[in-house]
Amino acid sequence: MKKKLSKKNIVITGASGDIAQALIQRLEGHNLILLSRSLPQPVIPEKVDILINNAGFGEFAELSNLSDEQIDEMFKVNTLDLIKRTRDLRPELQVINIASIAGKLPTAKSTVYAASKAAVLAFSDALRLENPNLIVTTINTGPVRTKFHKDNVDYLEKVGENAVSAEYVADKIEQVLGKKKREVNLPVQLAFVAKIRALFPSLVDNIGNRFFNYK
Repeated sequence: MKKKLSKKNIVITGASGDIAQALIQRLEGHNLILLSRSLPQPVIPEKVDILINNAGFGEFAELSNLSDEQIDEMFKVNTLDLIKRTRDLRPELQVINIASIAGKLPTAKSTVYAASKAAVLAFSDALRLENPNLIVTTINTGPVRTKFHKDNVDYLEKVGENAVSAEYVADKIEQVLGKKKREVNLPVQLAFVAKIRALFPSLVDNIGNRFFNYK
């Protein structure tokens, strides 16, 4: 029988997003502190047990077509805010960073987005070394069927089975709560390609330009 995690103070960022909304339904019984630009600022308790850094922002275009504002916003939301929030809230049990498989498996038109997520992976690794008693988990997703891609529905159609649902991601997050899990990579097929790329980057990049460039 699976041991249930006792009631915790859990901060969730990007709380108005689809993944967070699916996660909220699964975390009934915990004290949830929801952070979002579209929600009133809640009172954050002095003790935070778990921080789920879920806020994210992406603009997908060739680097030459990205403005300074778009570049700055991606790093602000995806990386800098995440780092500063983790520093300020000092969670005692676990940090769960919603990163991206793009941090391991970049594609064309994701230069800045992939860089901002790769930075999250490096930050998570270093944070784990600095704080041996803190569980640091990264959730590295491929495309997720959420409002994140509302302006690029064609992209979700092209990626097909490589896209997962917000509910699926929420299930995976729930499964690692309080568990000493280093990372979760999904979907499994992209996780496999990312592992191969770590060994044979040039080969996978050449194949990826033909088969994974859907943006």
